[in-house]
Amino acid sequence: MDELALVLEAVASTASRKRKVGHLAAWFARLSDADLLRALAFLTGQGVGKQGSGKKMSIGYATLREAAVRATGWDAAMVRLCHREVGDSGEAISLLLRPVAQGEPFSLEQAEQAYRDIFARRTTEAKVGALVEAWVRMKPLTAKYFIKGITGNFRVGLQTKLVEEALAEACQVDLAALRAAVNRAGEISTVALAARMGQLAEVKASLFHPLEFMLAKPLDGVADLEPGAAYWVEDKYDGIRSQVHFDAGKVKIYSRGMEEVTAAFPEVVEALVALPGSGVLDGEILAWREGRALNFNLLQQRLARKKVEVELRERIPVVFMAYDLLYSAGRLWLNETVEARRTALEAMLDKAGGRLLISPQDRLRSAEEIEERFAAARARGNEGLMLKRAGSVYEAGKRSASWWKVKRPYGTLDVVVTAAEQGSGRRATMLSDYTFAVREGERFLNVGKAYSGLTDEEIRTLTRHFRAIALEKYGRVTVVRPEVVLEVAFDGIQKSPRHKSGYALRFPRILRWRQDKRAEEADSLERVKELYAATLAD
Repeated sequence: MDELALVLEAVASTASRKRKVGHLAAWFARLSDADLLRALAFLTGQGVGKQGSGKKMSIGYATLREAAVRATGWDAAMVRLCHREVGDSGEAISLLLRPVAQGEPFSLEQAEQAYRDIFARRTTEAKVGALVEAWVRMKPLTAKYFIKGITGNFRVGLQTKLVEEALAEACQVDLAALRAAVNRAGEISTVALAARMGQLAEVKASLFHPLEFMLAKPLDGVADLEPGAAYWVEDKYDGIRSQVHFDAGKVKIYSRGMEEVTAAFPEVVEALVALPGSGVLDGEILAWREGRALNFNLLQQRLARKKVEVELRERIPVVFMAYDLLYSAGRLWLNETVEARRTALEAMLDKAGGRLLISPQDRLRSAEEIEERFAAARARGNEGLMLKRAGSVYEAGKRSASWWKVKRPYGTLDVVVTAAEQGSGRRATMLSDYTFAVREGERFLNVGKAYSGLTDEEIRTLTRHFRAIALEKYGRVTVVRPEVVLEVAFDGIQKSPRHKSGYALRFPRILRWRQDKRAEEADSLERVKELYAATLAD
């Protein structure tokens, strides 16, 4: 654990992706098999605090604060002040621990056991005691990253894909082959040992973990299409991108965010249970009535439910619209052509029934007919079109030029920036991620967050401006005086308990910085409500 803390400090000290990978790779190469698995569990979150039952460790800030009070002797007010100044629990508590830390060597095995001990405690009081006992033994830097393991927030520019790059470099294997094996297995530990033994090709596919989704690029114009290539065209649906897994009566449904949403759609589960064999299908869950999709805002009412009442099922019926086959009967179809996957999909769902549909597909005869096809898709209540290049394979985890999406923004709004967050990569020194709001009287109520659409030069200029009008700072986030107006496009509006406005824009992106407008000229909450009401009337 001491070495892990040193490596992560080195990773945090550089903005260079290559150097981050190098630091991790050199350390991975020195570890034993057992410690490599512990390190990967820690870095990817696939194991920290998940012992036996598979439940995730649940320790909130209040528990960490109380443990810090007892371990350091400082009162709760001082701990809160330090946390507010630093903006990170691990950083703040590790600084307060310096006078009392015993600085004993602390291995990854000891850290694993400490996590298990904390997890096993059933009461908050017992968890606080276990935290104090562990922290005072460690070096402050080790405690910092031990705490970050609990909060799941490293803030060192370390993403799972970067960990995979480092593992591939340490094991001297092809990165694409390693990522394909992780996608098949659903977890990295099995793949890590296979990589060390040169046996990546032997890693088998398994069900009931989400595979990486293939994504589409937005089509700005027909010039983007590959000259001379043929394309298949399908409607683009406004539902929940989903991946369904089924085998011998067992069913799981995953969203694009890799979260399980099975409980929200029991009628889809019932339809999948009736299918013979096993499989993984890619598609869309849609609210559906009388042969067409209903608005997404209706579908949203089905989410986050442990039980769906009969009344809700009847009022907002759903279907699964399948458009790709990823796995069946022990065989992965990712490297087969789109035509082969389609033929197998049609054979599988030939007699599936009304809850399992197949997205209609046709050959695109010419690029010039895209607008006509787009208008027809919109008339059917769908978002737009999907174009899939003939002969293409399923490129899991990629936004590939083999798939293009054609859609138009639902609308635009002039909004006011209320907070700006530090970016990453080449924008790590700039405030590039903006939380924005609309007016309600004299107040501004947040409706979303966006980070794409402005040039680096515009972001640099805005960064200087935001720092000049900053009100408060919380770690990477700066709360600013509401005066900068942006025009944002979005694909829809949905109700959201996360925002004080009660609404959130779907997939917002920045069109331009409205330097010609003052904050009091931004759009109002009333306008947002009108647009939302219009979606329900569609």
